[in-house]
Amino acid sequence: MAIAIKAKFESAVTKANEEIFVRSYIENETTVIEFDTRKKNYKKIFNAKSKIKWDQETYSVDAKELSTLYCPIIYRFIIAKGNYYNYNGSRVFFTPQVEEVSMAQHVSKSVVRLSCFLAVNCGVTLRNIATIFTVLFLIPITKSSIKRWIDEIGNNLPSDEEMLKKLIEIKMPTECHIDGYYPMGTDNCVMVIKDEYDRILITHEAESESKEEAKKFLQKIKGLGINVMSAFSDYSKSFTEPIKEVFPAVKFQADHFHTVKNIWKHQQ
Repeated sequence: MAIAIKAKFESAVTKANEEIFVRSYIENETTVIEFDTRKKNYKKIFNAKSKIKWDQETYSVDAKELSTLYCPIIYRFIIAKGNYYNYNGSRVFFTPQVEEVSMAQHVSKSVVRLSCFLAVNCGVTLRNIATIFTVLFLIPITKSSIKRWIDEIGNNLPSDEEMLKKLIEIKMPTECHIDGYYPMGTDNCVMVIKDEYDRILITHEAESESKEEAKKFLQKIKGLGINVMSAFSDYSKSFTEPIKEVFPAVKFQADHFHTVKNIWKHQQ
């Protein structure tokens, strides 16, 4: 027997578009949250001289949201083209934009962010991400869509140097932990430097974990104004020697993981 339960629902989309919310209802076993973009105060936003006039013809755009409910969730936006006169006497035409929703992909930006986080930060394969979205969040999705989202976000990111400068502005690091790993999908080594605040400062992809590559990597962060006082890594000479060359006054210490690993090895 099905029973009705009322529950509050809040998301980045509902917060950003609270002003234009209309209603919520069930349609074909899907929870629909409806918004009308014409309810927004565009006269104030555009500093329009006249009232906003809307076309009689409207259309709706649906966007899928992460769902932990029994049924899927979609946002439905009612949209119409509008126009107004500005203080120069010119007539301006516009189409309302919706916050926190990717209208081109027909999903909330939370969906895009989570898929990119799983792929980039957690190393989950695109196939498994698609399975997670389909099974857990009731959003059927393809690998090609996820890859396209990642590429689009990546193309708009600032360069490594620009991101590092921003991190330095927030808090200047004085310690670094350098390590290398071989991620799935490539034979190359990726060197990573983290600071004492557990922030990834910068990465560097190289053909191998060599002293020459590590030295170039460390010189790069030194050139951007970071003066490393303490450094941590494993016992590999690929890291220990370049660290001492680039930062002669540095205090070096083997990292916790490799220290414990070596102690355990000798205990056995």
